[in-house]
Amino acid sequence: MRLSRWSLPRRLFQGPAYEGVGGALSREADEEKVSLRMQTYSLWPQHTVLDLYAGKGYLSWLYARHGCKKIVCVEKDERYFRVLKQNMAEFKGKAVLMQGSNLEFLENQLDPDEQVTYVDFDAFGVPTIQIQKFFEKYPIRHSLVMAVTDGVIFNFRRLSNTDLHRYYLQDFLIEQVRACKSIQDLGEYCIQIQRQFIDILCMKHEAQAFPLYFKVNRRCTAIYSAYMILPKIVGVVDFKRYVGLKGSPLETQKILKQKIVKIGV
Repeated sequence: MRLSRWSLPRRLFQGPAYEGVGGALSREADEEKVSLRMQTYSLWPQHTVLDLYAGKGYLSWLYARHGCKKIVCVEKDERYFRVLKQNMAEFKGKAVLMQGSNLEFLENQLDPDEQVTYVDFDAFGVPTIQIQKFFEKYPIRHSLVMAVTDGVIFNFRRLSNTDLHRYYLQDFLIEQVRACKSIQDLGEYCIQIQRQFIDILCMKHEAQAFPLYFKVNRRCTAIYSAYMILPKIVGVVDFKRYVGLKGSPLETQKILKQKIVKIGV
């Protein structure tokens, strides 16, 4: 059996010879992204997978082929969706294909009782709003893995991007001119900015996050990352009371006592 340089079977990283918008395709353009995704995907048993930027279906095909019981693919582009249907045709009964906006799907069609174990946010730009919506609509009651392609952090050629200002560069901008003080000052701190964003979301929604990997792609246009998301452990220090996210210290203590009594501690 041939192994990759990560000592894992090559079949985990090899997708279908599928049809693309412009004709037949035989391989994914970014093998690095596929390899990182499949390494984390293969670590745990998968139940339901959400591929929220499914595109032509390369990663969706790999997810469906290697272990999940159900996969939900959402793609807005009409041309890509036609290709997605062709490439996922062999997984009838397992694959649910939906054409439309990710935000509309998360707002109106995401089942909070579905056992989602893996979510792929593979955005062309920034997936921040979709990640926020997912946490708002899906209560974290079990462990899941969240894989992210974040293309806005390193897209400094478009500093007018409102999402870049709003979510990442607020501490680095001069308010009067809305210009970045120094792009070079950011450096590897971009990764920490994303991690803190995820941590704050988890604190707001009774969860906790553990980073699995961070990798800047070769073109320096996006960060590939993944997080293990877990329910918040009852009894650990609640940092929300220090940063003012929710409730007072006394209210937090009462809630913790009620939870401890319920579980019989």
